[in-house]
Amino acid sequence: MVPEAQAVKGLLFRALIDPRCFKCKIYNACARSLRHGGRYRIVSIRRASHVCPIIGDRMIVVEVEEAPIIAAIESKLAVTGIKVKYSKIDCMNMKCVYNSDCTKTPLIEGEFVEVKRILSKLPCPRDLSLTLAELQPLG
Repeated sequence: MVPEAQAVKGLLFRALIDPRCFKCKIYNACARSLRHGGRYRIVSIRRASHVCPIIGDRMIVVEVEEAPIIAAIESKLAVTGIKVKYSKIDCMNMKCVYNSDCTKTPLIEGEFVEVKRILSKLPCPRDLSLTLAELQPLG
């Protein structure tokens, strides 16, 4: 479900699931199948709606498809169409502007992904050979 103002076919959104959602009586219908931090595209809008007890907004039931997630990968894996096991980049440099692309993606370590699109080469301050890419989870 999405807030009424966001219930637009084709809209791309990021799922940010509040910890209070897990105890909500409509969690299973609302957010259970979504990946926290994942990107989704609305493909259809249904007639059903509910009022979210957490934010108080009217939520519209929508059908979504998972959109590719933008993340850093090793450049040797940056080949459009290749299917690989995802591995987070191990980096503790919190001052690096690319840190979140390397370490804070919603992808799961070891999850199979397909490289959908190459976005750019990343100038890593640690001299790692990294590429920013759109990755589609396959599981």
